[in-house]
Amino acid sequence: MAGLSEGQTPVLEIDGTLNSNGGNSRGNKGKDKAVVLVGEENSNSNIDTQNQQGGSGGGSEREMPSMHRSGSRPQLDLSKAAIQGNFEVKDPTILLPNQSDDISHLALDIGGSLIKLVYFSRHEDQSIDDKRKKTIKERLGISNGNRRSYPILGGRLHFVKFETTKINECLDFIHSKQLHRGGVDSRHWNPGVQANDNAVIKATGGGAYKFADLFKERLGVSLDKEDEMDCLVAGANFLLKAIRHEAFTHMEGQKEFVQIDTNDLFPYLLVNIGSGVSMIKVDGDGKFERVSGTNVGGGTYWGLGRLLTKCKSFDELLELSQRGDNGTIDMLVGDIYGGMDYSKIGLSASTIASSFGKTISDKKELADYRPEDISLSLLRMISYNIGQISYLNALRFGLKRIFFGGFFIRGHAYTMDTISFAVQFWSKGEAQAMFLRHEGFLGALGAFMSYEKHGLDDLMVHQLVERFPMGAPYTGGRIHGPPLGDLNEKISWMEKFVLKGTEITAPVPMAPSGTTGLGGFEVPLSKGSTLRSDASALNVGVLHLVPTLEVFPLLADPKMYEPNTIDLADRSELEYWFTVLSEHLPDLVDKAVASEGGTDDAKRRGDAFARAFSAHLARLMEEPAAYGKLGLANLLELREECLREFQFLDAYRSIKQRENEASLAVLPDLLVELDSMSEETRLLMLIEGVLAANIFDWGSRACVDLYHKGTIIEIYRMSRNKMQRPWRVDDFDAFKERMLGSGDNKPRPHKRALLFVDNSGADVVLGMLPLARELLRRGTEVVLVANSLPALNDITAMELPDIVAEAAKHCDILRRAAEAGGLLVDAMINTLDGSKENSPSVPLMVVENGCGSPCIDLRQVSSELAAAAKNADLIILEGMGRALHTNFNARFKCEALKLAMVKNQRLAEKLIKGNIYDCVCRYEPAR
Repeated sequence: MAGLSEGQTPVLEIDGTLNSNGGNSRGNKGKDKAVVLVGEENSNSNIDTQNQQGGSGGGSEREMPSMHRSGSRPQLDLSKAAIQGNFEVKDPTILLPNQSDDISHLALDIGGSLIKLVYFSRHEDQSIDDKRKKTIKERLGISNGNRRSYPILGGRLHFVKFETTKINECLDFIHSKQLHRGGVDSRHWNPGVQANDNAVIKATGGGAYKFADLFKERLGVSLDKEDEMDCLVAGANFLLKAIRHEAFTHMEGQKEFVQIDTNDLFPYLLVNIGSGVSMIKVDGDGKFERVSGTNVGGGTYWGLGRLLTKCKSFDELLELSQRGDNGTIDMLVGDIYGGMDYSKIGLSASTIASSFGKTISDKKELADYRPEDISLSLLRMISYNIGQISYLNALRFGLKRIFFGGFFIRGHAYTMDTISFAVQFWSKGEAQAMFLRHEGFLGALGAFMSYEKHGLDDLMVHQLVERFPMGAPYTGGRIHGPPLGDLNEKISWMEKFVLKGTEITAPVPMAPSGTTGLGGFEVPLSKGSTLRSDASALNVGVLHLVPTLEVFPLLADPKMYEPNTIDLADRSELEYWFTVLSEHLPDLVDKAVASEGGTDDAKRRGDAFARAFSAHLARLMEEPAAYGKLGLANLLELREECLREFQFLDAYRSIKQRENEASLAVLPDLLVELDSMSEETRLLMLIEGVLAANIFDWGSRACVDLYHKGTIIEIYRMSRNKMQRPWRVDDFDAFKERMLGSGDNKPRPHKRALLFVDNSGADVVLGMLPLARELLRRGTEVVLVANSLPALNDITAMELPDIVAEAAKHCDILRRAAEAGGLLVDAMINTLDGSKENSPSVPLMVVENGCGSPCIDLRQVSSELAAAAKNADLIILEGMGRALHTNFNARFKCEALKLAMVKNQRLAEKLIKGNIYDCVCRYEPAR
């Protein structure tokens, strides 16, 4: 990743560890701390081949022992972890019921070139006693497990990189956060904690030996050792099983993320390219064997390159290759056959016949050859050789998957391309080379998992959420300089350096390389002339461990489910939606600042948010796959996370309150009007009401323009008057048949309906609440599903009970259902509709969905929602975010109704071949 130049003031390129209170990890109760170091399998100028994970190629094959778990020190136990308190807070805390020692874990992978650090941080309990929430959980049978008396903390895994030559910066970072002593804030919540001067750091590799005295001198810690290959395999297994889009292919400069079936992961070949190359057959957790290797690896490229080009660093050598033309050095088939192909055996003229072969006949000295051409020829020779040997070993053992990692890869686009071409060429297209987003952290993660009770093995892919705080656009987590202590320091850093950082991370096309063909393979066609050495470096975010997230149980096929409807792999789509988000940014900043009273502090935070989010967009425009597989839902969620990072927790708070009050004022008249209608007419009016009210969306520029032309009620009435069938997608008749039947054939009512609500104000009050009331009237349990955290003007699960309570004053149906569902725990409701029936009612409940975005990914929902879904036979998804941007193509085990007004012209054209303000009423019977 590009960053500030060497001569500038030290800058923290943030790895996402900081929040409003510094985000430091917490401490323990004075027991010995366990800190882990693991050696990295690479080198810089000083290569110690005996201490590299890649090792030499000549080592004998051996059966490696299973992963050793040390039980001699305090362990982190995440088993049966659960959310404590309310999701409405910025960072919901996690209950660790089986945790016996309050410690913060640290693991490092120290190599000759880079230090990779993985650490676990926690946050203080900010739980809120919510009686309504407790009642809902009791009804749904949800338990948080056995609570402990000590403070309950939530957790995250952070990933940080340092250059080994700047190890003192790494030591400063560890010391400033007191990671070797349990965290800088440990005594804040537990004043009785005494500093422990006998911390132990587990380490392996060359760095463990080389820097042992330095760690003892600077931090007062001793080094113990962990096996490198154990850690490497354990880290790879965890990533492939726990991160949804961890693996990707890289061909002709294009990434494509690969979904790995965890039930079909093993066996696979892990090719670790350090100074040498190790090829490891992985059969399961703790079951692996080094089956082959080669001594021609990263050390070979760097060593020969240094001798032949006088380059001072590995990265400089890679950079030279970007401008090279190997045709001046390599002998091609065309050179032998007068520019012709050797078609009889399938070799084109551009195929390399002999690497460096042309230098034999040239009457030139070394100084006559361009260093750029030498570097490129070397890179391709070594990459193709590794790719070929790897494929032959996969073929030898019948392995379907080959994953490449190690120092040699370094996120370098052309390196990945050449390895990929080699595997494709020799397999005749039957095999693919795959790479890992977190490949640089395999050893550190494996070291972290060497703890006996780390708990990571029990986490599933849907329980890990990766987020990308402010530092992500600039460097992917590399750190230069001291860590930032609080939000104010972060904003100061943004003000001083973000403009320069954005400039640096803009695309920088390289000059055409002019290469023809490489290494016995056809020339990579598309991207060789424009790839930067760092253009494919993928950013590594912060992994939030949320054990309470679950897969929505009503998905017809969770493995095939894709939430995003819009494919941002289409460059034109990407540019369009980036433009939409950029144009909406000033208005969003105004709303955010106003929500905080328009103070100078709020204005400063608003400006920092705008700079940070713009930098995110710039990074993603340069490399759309930088943060993993990119969909529109990911972009919208990134925006909300960025707002929260700068402490704008609810930018539309006052607007939502005003619109809710205005809508509740006219609700009684609407209910009276609906009750005067026939059953069939009322059902149509209810669906029309939902579609009409969905016009209130502050995320739509067209709708925002409308709001300046009338009041909320005027706009709602105008929208209702334009509701003329047929709608653009109109399955109302099929839904009516299911609800009302025909003739004497009266269908059974639904048992339970999940209503995914969207916007505040008229949308929920005049649209979804009346529909919920109709279902309750028919004897159907209703669960209103709302956001856990604010996003634009969307209603939240925290806000909904108050709205229901106010609406219940005007409707006995809602009152009795809300009481049965535990929504009126503290309320004294006086109904105004004259109905005083006290007969038992089906419940009306509210649950949170587990997210804080305008969209929803049903692979990661709250345990509340998952529990509520188990008895549901009807899903109603309402609004553009939940029914169009995501889940438009989703299929469910039960009946589904998708309702939305399309408030974007391009989306209307692409999705339903219609126009802005067209409506969608899509009914899908149970599968």
